Amino acid sequence: MVTLPPVEDLEFFDDLHRYRFKGNWLVTSVTSVCSDLTPFAKAKIEATKDQWLPRGNATHKALESFLLGDTVYVPDEYASIIEPLLAYPLWDGAEVIACEYRLCDERKSLGGSFDFLLRTRAGKVVLGDLKTVGTTPAVTSRKPATAQLGAYLAMLIDWHPHLQIDKCVTVVAGPARTHAISQEPDECLSAWVDAWDKFQLLQPDF
Repeated sequence: MVTLPPVEDLEFFDDLHRYRFKGNWLVTSVTSVCSDLTPFAKAKIEATKDQWLPRGNATHKALESFLLGDTVYVPDEYASIIEPLLAYPLWDGAEVIACEYRLCDERKSLGGSFDFLLRTRAGKVVLGDLKTVGTTPAVTSRKPATAQLGAYLAMLIDWHPHLQIDKCVTVVAGPARTHAISQEPDECLSAWVDAWDKFQLLQPDF
């Protein structure tokens, strides 16, 4: 079961969606840095928050419970998404190294959480992020979380240098279908470096 020790002195406040390390608030998060949405797209997402937020929360909670061997609650309205997700072959015979794991980079004042770290039946260590979508066609059209996975990978290397990550995977869950996008760790690390550099350029000078 879960074998990765937590990062000491790192706290996450769900209501604020903020991280605190050694008593100090971290300035930003992986999600914020990697967001490249236009103002119009951000407004549209905010306007539909009552649709995607409950769906995402329910699906993430179900997968977490499933991977940890706990009782899984599947709300009727999201059963068409959760049931195919839990039946996906990626989980078959896998060892859970970490789940909903919190990380930080103190130098960047950055926090983030990845969804799962597994050792597959074939012995490959897979770092993964779960995304949910509201329609079946969107399952295969959604872009992978390349830069996000790179951020988690970079912080994992800092905190747990003994780990060897073989693959990074974005699992996309939607009605009646689950799809996994596999990427090489170096590709994700490179995307993260680019995302961080872009984020830094957009910050005001003081």
